Amino acid sequence: EGLVHVSEITWSSQPINAKEFFKIGEEHEAVVVTLDKDERKMSLSLKQMTEDPWTSIASKYPVGSKHKGLVKNITPYGVFVELKNGIGGMVHISDLSWTKRYSHPSEFTKVGEKIDVTVLELDEESRKLSLGHKQLEENPWDTFENVFPVGSYHDATIIKKDDRGAVVQLPYGLEAYAPIKHIKKDDGSFASADETLTFKVIE
Repeated sequence: EGLVHVSEITWSSQPINAKEFFKIGEEHEAVVVTLDKDERKMSLSLKQMTEDPWTSIASKYPVGSKHKGLVKNITPYGVFVELKNGIGGMVHISDLSWTKRYSHPSEFTKVGEKIDVTVLELDEESRKLSLGHKQLEENPWDTFENVFPVGSYHDATIIKKDDRGAVVQLPYGLEAYAPIKHIKKDDGSFASADETLTFKVIE
């Protein structure tokens, strides 16, 4: 008998649940990694049956290259995307869109979907890829500076509201934030969700 440690199942840096990966009675080919005669113990590896994909990572996934990947996991701060078996990286929540303010990445995508990404950073030593989605498009904020200059007025619709303020939808898909003190109307009431009002750009 030998033990396949969870770290020896796949080259992926994502945690593996052995109960989900294996079924009782299945047959697998494995490499003998260690053999301790005195302790009568043997450790095995599945992943070492194949070449480590990170050995050629720099040539296949250079910074700036574009790829389509599979969403494997979603956390409050980002989306883990697998590019191929054993190779994946995180798209931080702030790198999903130039204009939309997501409170959770699940508002943008879900596990099992495919999304387009670009490689932002490559850390071979730590076996980590940083990926981006919004970087596939040009940064529209250079244009927004001219379209929405400080002091200008625009019609916008409140799409989300909480005790601190409101998220408002401006033209061209831009979402902006209005602190609670700035959505108080002349009659003393506060503007509510779905209301369309004239807003002034203050910052």
